[in-house]
Amino acid sequence: ILAKLEAQLASASPQAQTRHALEVGRSWASATHPPSSQTPQAKERARGAYQKALELAKKHQLDDLSVDALHMLAFVDTAPADQLRWGREALAVVQASAQPAARKWEASIRNNIGYALHELGRYDDALAEFRRAVVVREAGSNAQALRVAYWMVAWTLRALQRVDEALEIQLRLEREGDAAGATDLYVFEELEALYRLKNDEARARHYADRKKAVAR
Repeated sequence: ILAKLEAQLASASPQAQTRHALEVGRSWASATHPPSSQTPQAKERARGAYQKALELAKKHQLDDLSVDALHMLAFVDTAPADQLRWGREALAVVQASAQPAARKWEASIRNNIGYALHELGRYDDALAEFRRAVVVREAGSNAQALRVAYWMVAWTLRALQRVDEALEIQLRLEREGDAAGATDLYVFEELEALYRLKNDEARARHYADRKKAVAR
């Protein structure tokens, strides 16, 4: 489909050209691609498309698409240090932009930065980014996204051995998820791990069972 559109690109708007390049990149490397598909050739094709999208977006002041391209480059360069670099570059665009569409990326980009820091074992720095993401999400209206942001905070608190703080958040997320009809196996997975750390095998088994029930 994307190949058939190429003949029309010369007369298309800068935004359409940029979006086309982004989708070409996403056809080669994205969050949904299995690892077996990520050959050096696939990654280079993705990189070329994302770099083209980034160049077009910067040239035409399409800040939200610049952020999109930068965040997609982290699916090409998947080492945590590289993902951190792309995340910070994307955040710089967000913070410098006055465009609402670009500013809307802040929580997601901070989450990505936090995840890369967590993968690098820099848990205190990761926690700071995840807490900033929570602040941004609290100003919005997406309850599920806010729960995910809090989950990331609690996940990192567990890594820091701050078990009681993590437990308080995850138990609240369990209650909120149950009330919203949006039970989350990842919450149950964390609660199982936390109760094991507290040597409470009965509660750990309870959440292991809840996790299995959701996974079925």
